Amino acid sequence: MREDLTNRRKVEHIEIALSDDIDLSNNCRWFDFVRLIHNALPDSSFEETQLNWSFLGYELEAPLLIEGMTGGHEASLKINEALARAAQSERVAIGVGSQRAALKDYSVVGTYRVVREIARDVPVIANLGISHILGEEGVDNAKAAVDMIDADAIAIHLNPLQELIQPEGDRNFSDSLISLRDLVRELDVPVLVKEVGSGISYELSLTLKRIGIEYVDVAGQGGTSWALIEGKRAPSDSIEREASIRFSEWGIPTPISIIEASSSGLTVIGSGGVRSGLDAAKCIALGAEAAGAARPFFKAAIESGADGVSRKIRSFKFEMKLATFLTGSSTPDQLRLRRAYILLEPLLSMLRIRGRFLYI
Repeated sequence: MREDLTNRRKVEHIEIALSDDIDLSNNCRWFDFVRLIHNALPDSSFEETQLNWSFLGYELEAPLLIEGMTGGHEASLKINEALARAAQSERVAIGVGSQRAALKDYSVVGTYRVVREIARDVPVIANLGISHILGEEGVDNAKAAVDMIDADAIAIHLNPLQELIQPEGDRNFSDSLISLRDLVRELDVPVLVKEVGSGISYELSLTLKRIGIEYVDVAGQGGTSWALIEGKRAPSDSIEREASIRFSEWGIPTPISIIEASSSGLTVIGSGGVRSGLDAAKCIALGAEAAGAARPFFKAAIESGADGVSRKIRSFKFEMKLATFLTGSSTPDQLRLRRAYILLEPLLSMLRIRGRFLYI
């Protein structure tokens, strides 16, 4: 029964995620309040600008991650196959959606495994929710998820808002920090902690760093709202659906979250409302080592298959290269170190208020 519920939820997530009204970037684009500083006299050749990224032992063509979003149902097989083919051909990193379904139902393992079978020369990142690593079976669950797809790392997603709105969601997150610490000690691959749309704060980043976490994927507020997605799944007259609307904009805006998390010294992937290569470049300028996106590639996979995803990735790469060059930088590392950006209101006031207390 639980397996059937999980599988049905996967299909509903795919169907609802395609609708525009769950994408907060349609109403408020936080990246529009970040402006990169133009250098009108770049002293180099555009062709010499390099986006190469060394990540998890791989040499990639750009600091870009196709964020994990789906898996666990036959409907997701073609989507993951298209994403994997594009990741392999364009040499960018890729993650899979939550593997909880495959831990319960072996028949859907192939919907995740296909990613590694195709994307053999780029990093592949496993994925489980924090609630799935709690208790005595937590470490074993994580090891199984990694082994299932021969993953190079595992992302543990933090999604308390989504779970609490979700009709059948988890309610108990006790011992989460201890479980994460144990995971870092027991696994042979890096553990990456990520949010799903509400961001990661400076304080939490420091806490994660203390237990041995090195990578965070902030997934800030401003992109796909999983609260709205779960609200649409809830009964129309339920208090959960009502709450999903009020909490749809809950969280830390992605640009602020990137600045806060990177100030802790962790390696940051900037995601949450990243819809273009220019947005991705802004993530890096703000302090992220790389940018991640799900929705643009997810939609391209459904509408145009692997070719559509590849084209979208090439568009991201070109815009990232343009932004890097036009700030007078020759690499993403230079772009990040230059801090060649300004924040407009309301982001500027948000950062000033937070910085006053956090000294960031």
